[in-house]
This record gives sequence, structure tokens and C-alpha cells, in this order.
Amino acid sequence: MSTINNIFVVAGESSGDQHAANYVKEHKRVNPEAVFTAIGQQELNNSGANIIFNSEEISVIGIIEVISKYSKIRKALNIAYNHIINSKPDLIVLVDYVEFNLKIARFAKKYNIPVLFYVAPQVWAWREKRIKKIVEVVDQLAVIFPFEERIFKKYTQNVTYVGHPLADDPRFKPTDLKYNHRMTTIGIFPGSRESEIRNNLYRMIDSIRIVKNDDIYSKNIKIFYANATAKKLLVHLLPEGWSALLVDGKDLSEIKKCQKVITASGTVTLELAMMNIPMIIMYRLSPFTYFIMKHLVKLKYIGLVNLILGDSLGSQPVVKEFIQPDYSDEVQVMVELQRIDNDISYREKIEDGYSQVRKTLKPGAAMNVAKIANKMIR
Repeated sequence: MSTINNIFVVAGESSGDQHAANYVKEHKRVNPEAVFTAIGQQELNNSGANIIFNSEEISVIGIIEVISKYSKIRKALNIAYNHIINSKPDLIVLVDYVEFNLKIARFAKKYNIPVLFYVAPQVWAWREKRIKKIVEVVDQLAVIFPFEERIFKKYTQNVTYVGHPLADDPRFKPTDLKYNHRMTTIGIFPGSRESEIRNNLYRMIDSIRIVKNDDIYSKNIKIFYANATAKKLLVHLLPEGWSALLVDGKDLSEIKKCQKVITASGTVTLELAMMNIPMIIMYRLSPFTYFIMKHLVKLKYIGLVNLILGDSLGSQPVVKEFIQPDYSDEVQVMVELQRIDNDISYREKIEDGYSQVRKTLKPGAAMNVAKIANKMIR
């Protein structure tokens, strides 16, 4: 009997693409005969998966943003549905990107194809009751935070805390450079999605207050892009001459040269914490999306680095957040940047919080997911 298994992997975001790629590599060790087809980005492609749709085209957040990309999202869904019908994969592994991936999970249920959801939907942030509907269409959940396992186990026993992907990656070990020896004074991370970049970039730039005719190169500022699509957009949006400040966000050696950063929310906040880089989180949604979300989200903080510690979600934040920032917030960001620079004890407090975060996140995620996945197809 053939041991070949066909596995369909779907990842919608840059960070999810990396997590999915690591899983694929580990599954190949567990089962070298497995064949992977994917909706994903460059990292999944590099892992050897056959990409049938580039998810950079549908990487968005927010209600208005999703509407603007509706035709591409529908196209991607149809490609996924047709692949499921025609190829009948032995297993579907969904990575993050909740709304899109849950549609695929529901569709797969009709064809009795098992579904593993890795990097579980963050419904604990605002729709915990929705977990009941999720467990109806997902056979197994692989979660990456200890608190997620506790929450999901209220509704299902088919959930496992597998560890966090970043804990396995030696590249994310804390920087060896002393603070004053780091050459980049401020790093800017505007996000990976088009909508994030458009909403965040100018607020972040305004917060560092570069005079129009000032020499930006002498300020040692870097702007980090997540992927080729993000870089292209940033080149278009940045003021004249600023494109020279762009650096590949996957170049961790450059990130570790940053004294401090301003960043959008997301996995990048954990990456920076793992590398011991002081940060300020700034995040802006479209006005309509924010109006809807602020009535639904029950958390005080949105940065993952601020949700891990403490007895309950957000009870022990590590860094400052500025959500839907206005002009007065930009001033406060400038004050916070100066405090990080000048107050050594304050900076050490942030670094102590990072150390606790690193101790909380256990290694082995990708291999643990591979083992779960392999059991599901035997």
C-alpha cells in the first residue's frame, strides 16, 4: 500500500506562511512521502509545497479592507474548493487567517476531510462563544499559547498546546549588542498587509518628527518590509528619498541593530520581544472598522506580547500601546521613545518582561503539529 499522503495547507499572512513552512519541513521528517499543496507565500514555496495561489494578494484586515479585496478572496476560495473536490486531500492544515480558513473548514466537512487548525482563531479576544461553531468544523486544534488551551478546553478536548514557533528558532535569540552599540536608533514596522501599511505608516513617520528638509540618513532610521508586495507599496507611499531606508524584515541581523522600534500589532511584537528590542505598538484601523471592533473586542491590549503574562489576558502588559492614535498620541510616542533612550531602569523593566515571555513559550511547535497531523491521516 502506498504511503503517499496528500496534504493541503492554507496560510494567509506573512507570519502564518512562516509557521506553515516550518510545519511542512517537520512533517517531511515524520513522513518523507507526504506531498503538500498550499495557498501561501514565499516561505511555503521554499519548503517544497506546491503553491496554487499567492496569499499575499488577499492579506487584509478590517471590514472595509475585506470588501475592497472581495473578488480576489472569492477567487482564492474557489481555487481552494476546486482543489478539495478534485484532489480530495487526506488532510487539510489551516494556519491562522481565521475567517477565510473557517470557510475552507466548513467546505471540507462536506467531503469528510479531516481538518487541523494550527495557530487557532483568536476568538478569545472578542467572540469566545463562537468556539462552539469552530469545533463543529475543525477536528483538531493546535494552539500556541498556554492560555488558549485553557479557553478552548471549555468546549473541546481536541486541543493541544504545541508550543510557540518562535521558541524553536535560534535566529530570534536576544541580541548580543549593547543598547548604545546598536547603529539603528529607530526601526519602523508598519505591518505586512496593504491595509495595515496604509493605516499605520504615516502615523509612525509623524511620531519620529523628521523635519521635511532634515537629513533623514543621519538619523539612522530603518523601515522594515514584510514581503515583496509590502515593499512595493512602501516605495509608493514613502516620501521622496525615504525608500533608501527600507530593509527586509526577514533580515534579523538588521533588526537586532535597532535600539528601539515602533511596530504594528501582530506576531512581530513577539519576535521583537524574543530578540530583546524595546518597542512601542501603534495600530490604526479604518474608522468604520474601528467603530465596529471597539464594541466587540473585550481586551484592553491587542499586542500579543502584552497578553501572555499575568493571571488573565492583558493583566500584565510589557510595552506601551497606542491604538487608533491621534496627534496627542504621536506626542506621547515621542515621549516614550525618549524614555526608552534615557531611563535605563525603565528599559530594564521592559527587558525583564521580555525574559518572562521567553520562559513562558515552550519549543517544539512545528514538530508537535507534524505528529498530530500524521496521526490524523493514518
